[in-house]
Amino acid sequence: MAIFLITLAIILLSIYCVIAMGFRFFRGPSQPLPIILHIKLIISGIIAFIADTLGVGSFAVNVTMAKLLGTFHDEELPAVNNGAQVIPGTIESLFFINLVEVDLTTLLTLVAGTCVGGLIGGVVVSRLSKQAIRLSMMCSFVLIIALLLGHQFHFLTMGGDFTELHSWKLVIGFFALAICGALTSAGVGLFVMVQAVLFLMNVSPAVAFPIMTTAGAMQQPITTLIFLQRNKIPLKKTMILSLSGCLGVVITIPIFMQLSITWLHLFLLSILIYNLLAVGYTYFRTNKSIHSTPSTTLDAEVSGFSHI
Repeated sequence: MAIFLITLAIILLSIYCVIAMGFRFFRGPSQPLPIILHIKLIISGIIAFIADTLGVGSFAVNVTMAKLLGTFHDEELPAVNNGAQVIPGTIESLFFINLVEVDLTTLLTLVAGTCVGGLIGGVVVSRLSKQAIRLSMMCSFVLIIALLLGHQFHFLTMGGDFTELHSWKLVIGFFALAICGALTSAGVGLFVMVQAVLFLMNVSPAVAFPIMTTAGAMQQPITTLIFLQRNKIPLKKTMILSLSGCLGVVITIPIFMQLSITWLHLFLLSILIYNLLAVGYTYFRTNKSIHSTPSTTLDAEVSGFSHI
């Protein structure tokens, strides 16, 4: 019964978010996009959500594809990453929550922490400047890279056989996932952060999948609604990315159980390093222009750099 109620809540929240996005899209001005941009977005969505279904997460891949293909500006990425995740994330969550048995108290507590963090983070990030968003993304990338390197070089013992958390560990898990949810609002992937938290607490990797996908399916619509309210999300491009992402999920689910994802963490590490360098380059170059460009041409220059 509890699983049914969680499933129903995920579906209703996602439907409400999609309806709100559709209503805002059809009420807004026409947004014509060239065919080549459609193709780039479709390819990006499929690749990103293949990675997402395998547990790597779509956010880092989305940032990389946006940089390589020029599909989104830096300041759009937090809203896009959350908004594009709503429909594919729901499909993933419904798959994993019924595939792997997980303690309901643990699941509900950690999901609640993620949602609280996403709500707070969405309010904060939607008010940040372009440079502040870039800086927050860079800090988050550094944190995740450090966790992945710690795991790869065995400085951190990650993964165990726990299937549930109790007492103080459950409290720590709540606040840790609240921080993860807040960082997700800055456009940084939730999955690898949740995996790191759970594995450091010796939670079984199998249990991590339903927790992180359910947390994402609940948190991302909430964060997206905040971005939507503040008119921070490019709706047409995000919806194309999301719908093509559903195809990536459908392609990957049948072969999920056959794959090992160890090498994918190395792939994710390389993506995160690329993203850190790309966003850092834009951040420091724009910062330099702020201090060296005359005020009369500053706005035009900063606008130009945002496309890099």
